[in-house]
Amino acid sequence: MLRAIPRLHPEAGLQRVSGRLMAAGPDEFLHTFEDAQGRVSEVAERILELVDGRRTVADIVAVLCDEFEVEPQACREDTAAFVRLLVEKKVLVLGP
Repeated sequence: MLRAIPRLHPEAGLQRVSGRLMAAGPDEFLHTFEDAQGRVSEVAERILELVDGRRTVADIVAVLCDEFEVEPQACREDTAAFVRLLVEKKVLVLGP
């Protein structure tokens, strides 16, 4: 997973609306990114901002570890889980 390169699903779109990042997938669901308390998740939004079709999941983790105070192992696990979830929701696809 860490070597995979996430890309936006070809039928999905991202847009910032009223300061919040929203994703629309091919299933026509609108996805927003909140933490457990319902607040905007800066980390989730940052992951999506870093998805550019060139960076691997490991590259994204490195940026997150640099920008946020986070334990690297937890960041790897959480980022990989989040990317998998977005793949399942057809917001992202993974490439080699």
